[in-house]
Amino acid sequence: MGEPYSDRRYDQKDFDASSSDLFSESSSRERDHTPAEYSGSEEADSRRYMHGRAPSHPTDKGGRRDALGILLRLAEALEMDEGGAGVAEAGGALDSYYADDHYGDEKMRQYDPDLLNSFDSNPKRHLNYAARYSRSESLVDEEDAMLSYEALPWNSDLEGGHDPFWESEDAPAPGVIGTGENGEIKRFKRQTRMNWTGAITMLVYFGVLCFYLYIRVSKTMDLGQYLWYGIIVLVVEIMGASTTLLYGVNLILHPVYQPLPKDESGKPMVTLAYHVRVLVPCYKESLEILARTCSAALDAVLPEGCTRTVYLCDDGGDVTKRKWVQSKAAEKGCSIFYVSGRKRAPGEMNGKSANLNNCLKMIYPGDRAVPPNEMVAIFDADQVANKDFYLKTLPLFDAGDDVGMVLSPQAFYNLNQRADIFNHSNIHFWEYAQHGYDAIGFISCTGTNFLIRANAFKQAGWSPEYTLTEDYMLGMVLKQQKWHCRYVEEYLAVGEAPEQVRNCFQQRSRWCKGHFQIVLSRHHSPLMIRGLSPFMRIMYCSGVWSYVVGAITTPLFIIIPLLTIWAGIFPIVISWWAALALTIYYIAQSMVLNYSKKWWHPEALWFANISNMILWFTYVKGAFRALTGKFGAGITFKTTIKGAGKLLDSVLGDLWMPLLCFILSAVSLGVGIQKLVNGASVVTTLTISVVWIIYSMIPPYLLIHYTWIGRGTTLQFMCRVAFVLSFVTSICAMLLLWAVYPKDYDFGSATKAGLDFYEAQMVGTLPTNLSNDASYRGNAFVYEGTTAQLGFTDLSGGWCTGNEVGCAKMTQPTAMVTAFLAWSLLAFPTGYSKSDNTAEAEQAVRWGAEYLLKLFRPTVGSTYAGGATIIYQVGNWSLESQYWGTYEPLTAATMPRPAYNISTAVGASDLAGSMAAAFAASALVFQHSDPTFATQLTTAATDLYGTATAPLASYTAGFSYTCTSVFAKSLVGAASNVSTANLCVTPQDYDGGSALVAYNSTSFYDDLLWGSAWLYLLTGEATYMTDVNTYYYAHLANEAIMDAKLITDWDNLFWASNVLLANITGDSASSGSFHQATQAFLKQWVCGSGGVVKYTNKGRAFNPSAPTLGDSLNTAFISAVYANIQSTQISSAIAFKLTCFSRSQVRYVLGDAGRSLVSGWGHKPPTHVQDKEAACPQSGTCGIAQLNSTSSNDRTLPGGLVTFALFSDKFVDDRTLNSSRVGIVNNVGFTASAAGMNQASGTWEQCLQGYGEFTKNRICDGSW
Repeated sequence: MGEPYSDRRYDQKDFDASSSDLFSESSSRERDHTPAEYSGSEEADSRRYMHGRAPSHPTDKGGRRDALGILLRLAEALEMDEGGAGVAEAGGALDSYYADDHYGDEKMRQYDPDLLNSFDSNPKRHLNYAARYSRSESLVDEEDAMLSYEALPWNSDLEGGHDPFWESEDAPAPGVIGTGENGEIKRFKRQTRMNWTGAITMLVYFGVLCFYLYIRVSKTMDLGQYLWYGIIVLVVEIMGASTTLLYGVNLILHPVYQPLPKDESGKPMVTLAYHVRVLVPCYKESLEILARTCSAALDAVLPEGCTRTVYLCDDGGDVTKRKWVQSKAAEKGCSIFYVSGRKRAPGEMNGKSANLNNCLKMIYPGDRAVPPNEMVAIFDADQVANKDFYLKTLPLFDAGDDVGMVLSPQAFYNLNQRADIFNHSNIHFWEYAQHGYDAIGFISCTGTNFLIRANAFKQAGWSPEYTLTEDYMLGMVLKQQKWHCRYVEEYLAVGEAPEQVRNCFQQRSRWCKGHFQIVLSRHHSPLMIRGLSPFMRIMYCSGVWSYVVGAITTPLFIIIPLLTIWAGIFPIVISWWAALALTIYYIAQSMVLNYSKKWWHPEALWFANISNMILWFTYVKGAFRALTGKFGAGITFKTTIKGAGKLLDSVLGDLWMPLLCFILSAVSLGVGIQKLVNGASVVTTLTISVVWIIYSMIPPYLLIHYTWIGRGTTLQFMCRVAFVLSFVTSICAMLLLWAVYPKDYDFGSATKAGLDFYEAQMVGTLPTNLSNDASYRGNAFVYEGTTAQLGFTDLSGGWCTGNEVGCAKMTQPTAMVTAFLAWSLLAFPTGYSKSDNTAEAEQAVRWGAEYLLKLFRPTVGSTYAGGATIIYQVGNWSLESQYWGTYEPLTAATMPRPAYNISTAVGASDLAGSMAAAFAASALVFQHSDPTFATQLTTAATDLYGTATAPLASYTAGFSYTCTSVFAKSLVGAASNVSTANLCVTPQDYDGGSALVAYNSTSFYDDLLWGSAWLYLLTGEATYMTDVNTYYYAHLANEAIMDAKLITDWDNLFWASNVLLANITGDSASSGSFHQATQAFLKQWVCGSGGVVKYTNKGRAFNPSAPTLGDSLNTAFISAVYANIQSTQISSAIAFKLTCFSRSQVRYVLGDAGRSLVSGWGHKPPTHVQDKEAACPQSGTCGIAQLNSTSSNDRTLPGGLVTFALFSDKFVDDRTLNSSRVGIVNNVGFTASAAGMNQASGTWEQCLQGYGEFTKNRICDGSW
């Protein structure tokens, strides 16, 4: 086998002696050559982009160009001093950073931005000789460009021009060749150590990711009809998380670098006499750029005993460059060749690879291996090697004969690292990803600044020509063939980054398409080829996967806040759990993506995100073209043009999408801010979206600034501002999640609080099972059951009516409350049972019904043929209003409790109808649990209803209306049976403490309608349905004046009757009018149409004609009932909207107003409510002074909803104000609605969807 290759030296001087004759002989041959296209400029301009190259010597053997050669040598002699000094200065500038050997010292191997700033970007300073060839260009024969210039075989410098062994049949095939004794192969042993910081960071991230996904799936996906949207976003989030995991793998291990062996002078040593073949491919690059690159490759210091040859591989056939190479080769010790003239194949995929391979196949002909000391270095045309490039890279091959490649990172002299919006510096990749790749053995070739063993290159089939990304494919093939790669974590070469926007986009598009080509290829995909482990298959697919994720996540990231503002939809349920999960996930992901070795790296790493958000549409287009181009067929290679001849194409083709995103985001931001200023109905997602939009506008703005404003100091300043703003907005978004996320309210607990309020208002002999919240109450007014009045022996029991009448017991309000509580039990049984409130609710209904049973008797005899006498009030309002104290100690002497009656014989249709409804509704509640009581109630309902119509009249008809009553005001100037002269009187004119001034009935047909509907539901008798129709139209004919006020309370039951009848009649032919009326009524409440109902900034539905919170909650209750009806006349969209309306009003009083408006419940509940039992101290005296006291109530009144009859969201907790009053009528809608929401399906977050600028009236204007 000859001499061991560890001892064999290939001296460059052997080649120098004969290279002139050999090259001239080659260059004189004529080839079939098609000249490459020029850039279009032939004038004598030293900075134009000519694309041809020069041969290695100024003359050929035949002397065809002797005269020209002499002239060129004379010109060089005249200018050599100036030019040589320039080159020396350039080399010195680069060498200043690498003066010391930092390899193996991790702290010193970090990137130094001053390296780029120290490089002079003016090529003429170093290469003044570059221009002189353009001045002599007229002397060049145009035929020169048609010639083919070839490289010589690797063994042409050996004695005899060949090596018998490597040309024999015994020569091995390309692959790993042993350099040890007897040809033994020295295997590379990769050494690593744990990066505990990175590993713990990844472990934390993985755990947080699992928790986050659990919360996202279980707590944030209840989106109703928009579930599809949430699923899409979740899937994309998982895709994004997968890229974080793939990146984070690189943080787990550190590669262990062994110190390089050095000689006595400190210079790194090698065990083989390596011969480095430096290939510099070019096409349209300028001579200025190429001269720098080639000169640096020639000037870089080699380890002792090593040699080099530089090949300028020119695909453009530029004569000027050939002449420069010719002159350079004439210098002593310069071994440089000019290679050109290859014929380009039609539809060539990768011109760079074809160019390189053309030269490589000349150097290494045949299919047999070459000596293991043969190395190939690749430098892109703009990459200037450092003085110590070979010293830092070649020794790494000694670690093993199977080390096939040594990589080094790229840096750029023309890059302002603090304004690197295209992420050319790519710190993420060079200093973190490649660092990890080196530890796990993943080969990620980057196309330039690398050395590769010639045998490895040859075994791989040279540079792949079937893809746009030959570097990516080359690394994968080497890995497949079990070669190892080493990585030098030092910037050993400086190049030129593309600056023009068009070039930047074109470069990234090429990278993207090349990755897709390979992954989608049948023959080259990492998923298909053999020889890769499953983990390596994943890693080699990670590149294309990152493009897929970037092309999807970024536009979705931009679209989400826009959809929130314009369409009102949001992809997740914002809640406490969501806030927690998003916050810790953001922190954990930031820990991974911003994992840094240097304090200034986070800003550089931030540019990676900015770049992705700028280039996402380029990735979309690249992926689309790769997918639609028969998996890459037809895609051609385009070089990234650099230097003074950069493309001047219009950038609008690349910028229209970023511009569009910026404009849409800016408009949306304005709309969102305007909505917030004016009081948004949905603050949570809107606020987050506004901050989100600010963040997403940063990348397109920086691109706009870069393109049209400036790239210098102003861009650097704006990048710094944007960097800070990005983190500020991210933190603000997280804080907003906690500040404005919709609170979850326990509707079951709220229902119980409402029921506890009724216990706190009980008087008489109280039940023994009162809740603890009302335990401070005792028996009161028991003497009402022992003092006979008006023929009634027992008037005890019932509730204090509350509000302005205190503990006067008003019959008609009590009947309405009893009926509504019973109705809620029938409509929402699950709403009560799921929170164990059924028993307490039934007790409240029984308490009210039993009291009402005591309040009527036959007027004459024992039958109701002569009508019924009804007690409409118990208690003297005048005395009540003058008393401020607890009720338990009172006696008949200290507080008389007179009764006030009316007979149906003179007219009490409203009172009798309302009481009959209460009895019928209560009977339905107890018909199974207590049939005896239900029968008693049924009898009472039918008896009392039977007396209600003879005559048809209101029980208040014999009384004048107070001047302040709503009904009296509505009759002014209107036709009425009440004379103008007798329209109203002062409250003092009411007889003996009657409270009709506060509770005067204004209609009776609606009460009869209410009673007949309940009796029909109870008995099913057709006569009651006949009465329903009679009284329905009678009401419309005589009492409709109040219907337009949209009121539902004890005095206005028409709208409640419509809801009840819509439920009763279902989809029958007679149901249409009930559904139509109900939907018209509710639409005005829900949508604010008609101008009656208005909404406060925080979402309270306010009706000036019925201004209390109780009035709004009454409507919320019947809205929830109607939404729960199963009928084809109620669309799912309408039902959903009505449920959301009810939920919004209940939520408002529970805390969405900014505080709780229910005493004893929630955040900042009212503590100064006008309730004598609660306000008076537990010991000591209590008087009117207690009413005016600023101290909180001594006892906590459970579940009392304040009236708060103002169009405002700012409740003033002051006992002296009417807004702090509480009462049984004011509370019933709240209690019943809370039970309804406890049963209703869906969530508040679903309700928040659809409140966008385009869709805010979708239900109101469309479905209805």
